[in-house]
Amino acid sequence: MGGFGSGTWYRFSKKNTTEGYCSLDINYLVKQGYLKSDIFNMGGSLKWWSTWMDEKQARSSISFNIKTLPNEAPYFQAIYSNTDTKEKFDYKIFLTTTQPNYGGKRWWFICPINRCRERVRKLYLTATYFACRKCLNLTYNSQSEPIHSRMLSIAQKIHVKLGGSGCLGDEICKPKGMHQKTFNRLIEKMEYYDQCSLILAVKKF
Repeated sequence: MGGFGSGTWYRFSKKNTTEGYCSLDINYLVKQGYLKSDIFNMGGSLKWWSTWMDEKQARSSISFNIKTLPNEAPYFQAIYSNTDTKEKFDYKIFLTTTQPNYGGKRWWFICPINRCRERVRKLYLTATYFACRKCLNLTYNSQSEPIHSRMLSIAQKIHVKLGGSGCLGDEICKPKGMHQKTFNRLIEKMEYYDQCSLILAVKKF
């Protein structure tokens, strides 16, 4: 019996952004203690939220079971229903691990689309199934921005990291505990991306 994508290569022709989908992050499961070695049957639930008119609303939810016993293929079992069609889904997303150079163990999802089976950190929920970014032909919001806007965004993020508001015209001071060399390096980097943004914006317009 074929799994998802056994007869059809699921891929949208137009690129949407990852921000438009509910994402399942393997690192989140690890941090929450859901995912570790030698689990016989770890059950739980996950819920995604959205905000509309300053009101928090449930967007999607799933139940899950995790099994990672030795000598067996570890898996994440996703159980949920489509709220519109009432169709029920219950399938396994297999897991794998790698050994980083610094030690320990890193967990990964194996994309459940049969013609993919890529090792990925995140999967995205469509109306019917979870799949990786490549299968869904998704891009990041930052990739759809003009390059000068991306450069400006980087500079603004550095400004915020240093305790600023994100407005590059505001003066910032070295955060407590940060080495002066690190502060100077980040200031230079911020100014570099700011200047690149201005130059590219002028060239465009």
